[in-house]
Amino acid sequence: MRALTVIFIVLALLVFWDVGWWLAGVRPLSPRSMKAALEKDEHPTVIDVRTPGEYALFHIPGAVNVPYPATLNELALAAPDPTRAVVVVCMTGHRSPPTVRQMQRGGYTDVRNLTGGMLVWKLFGGVTESGE
Repeated sequence: MRALTVIFIVLALLVFWDVGWWLAGVRPLSPRSMKAALEKDEHPTVIDVRTPGEYALFHIPGAVNVPYPATLNELALAAPDPTRAVVVVCMTGHRSPPTVRQMQRGGYTDVRNLTGGMLVWKLFGGVTESGE
């Protein structure tokens, strides 16, 4: 019973974290919606803000690794067109929201956060690859 309570509390904290960022203007993108977006011809630029080691273990194919914290100039190298769709991802969804907010303040008009990060992406069967 104690383990179930801990799991419930952790899940509640994760939900509150996402809701807080959503209220601050960070638009979420579910893994299901991300899969659909990646199947389109004009798919979003995916920026992975995890460390190079985390990125090398597994990442979304085509994602660009720009480790957190990054400057707006570093992010602009990965996504030079501020009007094109961008999805920012980290391991659990805790490093990516501040990056989304930074990009929004820098003039990006269509930037979103992958809900739950790479852990939820993998949990829902999202395709990944390894290496740099």
